[in-house]
Amino acid sequence: MPEEKITRILLSKTDLPLEKIQQMSDKEAWSEFYKRFPSKNSKSRKGDIKICFTGFSVSEKQRMERIAVSAGLEISRSVTKSLRFLVIGPNPGPSKVEKAKQQEVPILDETQFGHLIDTGEIPEY
Repeated sequence: MPEEKITRILLSKTDLPLEKIQQMSDKEAWSEFYKRFPSKNSKSRKGDIKICFTGFSVSEKQRMERIAVSAGLEISRSVTKSLRFLVIGPNPGPSKVEKAKQQEVPILDETQFGHLIDTGEIPEY
């Protein structure tokens, strides 16, 4: 069952019945919300939200990329103007971090990335 916040949002903004909302996980509820109400700050459609990972081992990076793709995010290998998030590990590439800062791309750690995936909420950074 999703948390109270997203339950209230879906009840007030959609025609979904409470019973259906209560059967969703937090992740499913937030996905339903973002599917119906894409960000006004973005021209993105599902699959167009780009995320880049740096500073992780090959296996960790692949694991996190699979999680991101399953959540509907698109993987980018570099920091571009369309990048939405940079997720940094223990050994991030300094040029990627610097470029992300210059472009005001949110930089998340692994915990914040997990929060984003689990709840659909953009964590404080």
